[in-house]
Amino acid sequence: MKNIFYLLGLIIFGTIVSCEREIESDAIANPVNITGQWKVNAYNDSILLYGPFKVVTLKDTSAGSDSITIQDTDMKFWEFRVKARADETSGTFGTKLSNCEVRGEEVGIKISNGKILDTDSIYFEIQFEDDETPYGVTYKIKGRRTIA
Repeated sequence: MKNIFYLLGLIIFGTIVSCEREIESDAIANPVNITGQWKVNAYNDSILLYGPFKVVTLKDTSAGSDSITIQDTDMKFWEFRVKARADETSGTFGTKLSNCEVRGEEVGIKISNGKILDTDSIYFEIQFEDDETPYGVTYKIKGRRTIA
């Protein structure tokens, strides 16, 4: 009788392990589309500060690149364009410190907790060096995909 329980346990364990491998290989085979056009709002904590405005994410097409460009194309919220490291497998992105690419002066920008959610939503936190207190306010940017 014990042998039957051991055999059933081994079969169940083998089934669970094989299912986990299939899930992992599906995630690798289906990267998240990190490029797109997004209609977003900017928040300080849960208070709406500005929006909606348009943000575009573009993948860097140079060989071996793991980065994207994130840009406020309306240039109404903070006028930023910055590069960030991206992981297409998990749909995450961020940067410890990058410089804004659209201003005459170098302005530092930090992006954290960037994530593409359910392929049609975006979320990231952003801080600016030229804020009243440099990097003192974390703005939460949330929105939906308008164009892939």
